[in-house]
Amino acid sequence: MTASFDWAEFERALHDGVVRSVEAAVHPGERFYAAALHRVHREQDGLIALPLLGVNSVEALAREPEEVREQLRWSAPDWDRHLDDWLPPGSAERWEQALTALACAGTTRHWQRTFDRYVTTLVRVCRRARTTLRRDGVTDRKFVVLLLDDELHEPLIKRVLTGAEVRRHFPELDERTVALAELAALPPADRAARLTGLLGTFEGPVGSENAAALLLELGPAAFSALLDLLGGSADRAWQAAKLLADIGRPTDSVITALEATLAHAGARHWAAVALSRLGRLDLVLARADSLPADVVAGAVAAPYTSFRDHGVVSAPLDYRPLAEVAERKPAYLAAVEARLAPGTGCCEITTAEVDVAVLGLGSPHALIRRHAVSVLGRRQLGRQVGRRVLPLLCRVMRDDPDASVRRLAVLSLLWWRRDSRHLAEVVREAVGDPDAAVREAAEHWLREQQVGEP
Repeated sequence: MTASFDWAEFERALHDGVVRSVEAAVHPGERFYAAALHRVHREQDGLIALPLLGVNSVEALAREPEEVREQLRWSAPDWDRHLDDWLPPGSAERWEQALTALACAGTTRHWQRTFDRYVTTLVRVCRRARTTLRRDGVTDRKFVVLLLDDELHEPLIKRVLTGAEVRRHFPELDERTVALAELAALPPADRAARLTGLLGTFEGPVGSENAAALLLELGPAAFSALLDLLGGSADRAWQAAKLLADIGRPTDSVITALEATLAHAGARHWAAVALSRLGRLDLVLARADSLPADVVAGAVAAPYTSFRDHGVVSAPLDYRPLAEVAERKPAYLAAVEARLAPGTGCCEITTAEVDVAVLGLGSPHALIRRHAVSVLGRRQLGRQVGRRVLPLLCRVMRDDPDASVRRLAVLSLLWWRRDSRHLAEVVREAVGDPDAAVREAAEHWLREQQVGEP
C-alpha cells in the first residue's frame, strides 16, 4: 500500500467518517456549534497518527464554570463528546500504518513533504465535511469543522475558516495580525523598544513568545533595547541575556554588558550561559570562584544543549572547552555531566560539524564521547553522512569502555531508522553485552526495527 497510497481515497474515507460520526452525535435537543479534528500526533521521521474527533454544543459549554467557558470553547480535549470510533473498525489502523510507511520510505525531507500533504488533506476534509453537513441539513450554517493543533494553531485556523469567521470566532488572531502590522511599520529601534516591553507578558494580541521571535528577527538592531534590560528586573534580564545569545553576534558591547550581568543574582545564570554560547566561556571561568557552582556548570554545558538550537547564529561545535574543564576544573565535572545526561536534550549539529563530532568519539573523556555519539544519531544529516557514521557507531557500540556510551550508540543507530536496518547482525551482538542497559537497548532496537531472529 506504500507505493500506491491513494490520497483521494484517503480524503474520501476521512470525510465520510467525519460526516457520519457528527450526524450520529448531533440531535435536536442541543445546539451544536463545532466539530474538530485535533491532536494531530506525529513523530519526526516516524509515526504519523490520525487525529481525534470531538463535537460540542452551546448547552454543554454552558454547563462549565463561567470563568473557564471561553477558554474551553475551542479546547476540543475538554469538550463534552469525543467520537473515538469515527472511522470504521480497522480502517484507522490501516490508513495510519500506510501513511507512516509512505512517510518513512525516503529521506527526512520526504517525511516532511508527506506530513505537509497530510495536513493539507485534513484541511480539505474539514472544509468539505462542513459543506456536506450543512447541505444535508445536519447542522446549521454557523456550525464549523475545525482542525486544531498546538504547533500549527493559527495557520490551520486561517486555512479552514474564512476571514470573516476567523474574526468572529477567533478575534484574537485578527487582533494579532493588526498588531503585528503596526509593529512592522515602526523603525527598527522603536520596534525593539516596544517588543522588549512585551517580554514576560501573556495578555494582549502580541505576547512574550511573539515578542521574542520578532526580536530575533531584528538581530543586532535589537541590541540597544535588550542591553537596557540586563540591569533591570530579573524576569526581563534573563530573557534579554538569552535573546542576546540566540541572536549570536558577540559584539564588544554585548560581551561587556553580559560580563557585568554576572553580578546580577537574578540573571547571572543566563548571562553566563549567553557568554559561553557566544564563545566567551573564559570570562565565566575567570570569575568561577565568585559564582555559584551551578552557574559555572550551566555555562560549561550550554553550547552542547538543545538551547543552542534556538540561535539564529551559533558558534560551531567545539569540544575543546569541555575537555579543558574536565582536565583543569574537575570539581565541576559531575554537575556538567548532570546537565548533559542522556534525556536532557543535546544540540542538533550540521553536516559541517560532523568532523568535530567524529573526533569526539575518540575523546579520552566519556562525557564528550556520550555527547558525540548522541549528536551523530540524526538521519537528517543525510545518507552520505550516514555511510560514514554508521560503521563508527557500530565500532563504538562494540568497543567503547563506557557502558553508557555503548548504549547511546545503539540508540543513535536506531535514530537512523531504515538506513541502519542492514546492521541487525551487528546489533544482535550487543544483546550479549555485559551491561544490562546495553542489552536492553539492543533488544529494543531489534523490536523497533522489526527485525526478527536470524
